[in-house]
Amino acid sequence: MDIVSGPRVAQIQQGELIFVESFEAWYSREHDRMIATLALSTGDLELAKEGVDEACSRALERWKRVSVLESPSGWVYRVAMNHARRVARRRSFEQRFFQKPTPMPDLPSPAGEVWQLVESLSPRQRQVVMLRHVAELSENEIGVVLGISRGTVSSTLHDAHQHLGRLLGEEEI
Repeated sequence: MDIVSGPRVAQIQQGELIFVESFEAWYSREHDRMIATLALSTGDLELAKEGVDEACSRALERWKRVSVLESPSGWVYRVAMNHARRVARRRSFEQRFFQKPTPMPDLPSPAGEVWQLVESLSPRQRQVVMLRHVAELSENEIGVVLGISRGTVSSTLHDAHQHLGRLLGEEEI
């Protein structure tokens, strides 16, 4: 059994015995959810798949370090989002100078009308909502991923819920 394929493995870090989930078990549980989260954040399913695959590849190379982080999924999401941004910038440059712009296809909405309303949120609110409700990260984990405080995450999430509630004609979601 090794850190890549066993279900859980023991590892000694700074003189302390800790148990770490194997990459294989983590990947099986988190991969699809991370693709869904990134696809909703970027609006591009193929870009999301590419970003998550690249980030998972990097995580595997560094699994001994990544696995002991507070949120391995948060680390992978951040790497995937950075990759997606780089690819999107490169595509944008190429489209402006080398190609005629092509319209982006409509992505199927995973949860109906509510997710269409999420698109009306600010980019930060949309990202926080996706990380909380799709990726199921805690407010602390979201703060680490986005580089903001837990209080900012909480406030942003509250404002987003209030905005969505008004759009739905309810007081709160």
